[in-house]
Amino acid sequence: MLTIRGVYDGKTIRPLPGEPLPKVEGEIEVQIVFLQPNPEMLRQWHEALGQLHRMREQMAPLQETIKDLIEADRVH
Repeated sequence: MLTIRGVYDGKTIRPLPGEPLPKVEGEIEVQIVFLQPNPEMLRQWHEALGQLHRMREQMAPLQETIKDLIEADRVH
């Protein structure tokens, strides 16, 4: 699967300036569907995000930096 970032102007999708384009080996038909936001899903997402923030606030700060934790994991 290939992914590129682009801009949609209501009629055409164009790659962002400077976005590297993959070599085209063939063409396929695609369909892009823009969905309306579902208010119930947005509410649930906001609730879950709020819960994650509250959980993070209750956690003690890490005793080591993330970099040190990653490097220690590589050793084991």
